[in-house]
Amino acid sequence: TLAAVALVFAAPVLAQGAMPHKTAMHAGKLVKITIRNLTGSQPFSPSYFESRSGAAAPLFKLGSKAPDALVGIAEGGDTSKFSIAAAMNKDASIGDAALAIHTLPGKTRMVYLHVDKAHPLIDGVWMLGRTNDGFSGISGINAYALTAPMKIAPRGYDAGSEKNDEKKGYLGALGAGNARDPEDGVITYHTGIRGDADAPKSWNWDVDKPVAEVTITPLRADF
Repeated sequence: TLAAVALVFAAPVLAQGAMPHKTAMHAGKLVKITIRNLTGSQPFSPSYFESRSGAAAPLFKLGSKAPDALVGIAEGGDTSKFSIAAAMNKDASIGDAALAIHTLPGKTRMVYLHVDKAHPLIDGVWMLGRTNDGFSGISGINAYALTAPMKIAPRGYDAGSEKNDEKKGYLGALGAGNARDPEDGVITYHTGIRGDADAPKSWNWDVDKPVAEVTITPLRADF
């Protein structure tokens, strides 16, 4: 759970889209990713985005168990496991990766990413900051094929890794600790904030509607 929502700046995983030495991107393009927070109650944690190959595992998949790196995002807004994996890029399956700082309710954030023929797909994830293990994101968007802006409207997801007890000591946004109450579940759509424990009902959102609008805009072929 996210303990604070102050604007903390995070450096890009790879400075201004620089590639790790094991990756050879070519004949690619630059795209702009704009995230707009549509909720009135849920600040987004720093967002992690990557361009990847078609053979690489997606950052998340509905109905599957959340990988450890996603658990870090969903429970605490921690991007470190994703960013370390991108920096190491052992199998060259990641073309580029970047972080965007917090996106507060009603606000927008932008980040830039490179894609190429070998790494055409974009995934991205961020935490719903006032939840136990809620997150949102996009997966498998073929940005290399885009010739015009594309809008995606993702809903809120539950990582299935921590019980939604909404209690002080477990929901960090309440300011009384960030302990875990593990749940051995899978990724599902989030059912929202009940408001029957310590978290106020005002933190809820319309769970049948998107929590964000993500726009991916191709800018230019640049290398």
